[in-house]
Amino acid sequence: MSNPQIDQHLAYFKRVSLFKHLDEDHIKKIMEIMKIAEIKKNEMITREGESGDSMFILLKGEVEISKSIYLSPFSSNQSLHEKALSRLTEQSHSFFGEMSLFLEKPERTASIKAIRPCTLAVMEKKRLSNILNKDPLIASIIYKNISAELCKRLIKSNKDILKLTTAFSLALEGD
Repeated sequence: MSNPQIDQHLAYFKRVSLFKHLDEDHIKKIMEIMKIAEIKKNEMITREGESGDSMFILLKGEVEISKSIYLSPFSSNQSLHEKALSRLTEQSHSFFGEMSLFLEKPERTASIKAIRPCTLAVMEKKRLSNILNKDPLIASIIYKNISAELCKRLIKSNKDILKLTTAFSLALEGD
């Protein structure tokens, strides 16, 4: 069954790393289960710590990914703040929320907020799992693509941790 709202985005989906090495028919099969969500500026898409069972592809707009941090962990006046980690736009052909596909009781690891009005393609875990269980070729390619993306993010996180650790060590030496 074709969804005109989704069908118009086929050329865009071909550029999303999630679908790398999938042929057009495979992408169309996945497109059949997608829904479109329109998100207003400053609206939260996900909240860190909440459960979620969907992943998203950013079709239009800009989002900010943030994590909660404690500014005063050693005092009795602990205050929780959001620290922006990155921003994504439609030019990056990004997907996010993919970790919810792998966990039994998925909990969002970051908050994602629309910085500009956004259009998202939404894939629910159950519906995507049905396709992946029925088609091992699609499953192996999708899982490989998600693994590659998670590896890139882990490498970036490790570099960021090293920078922070170095800065912290230098600050301590200066005391």
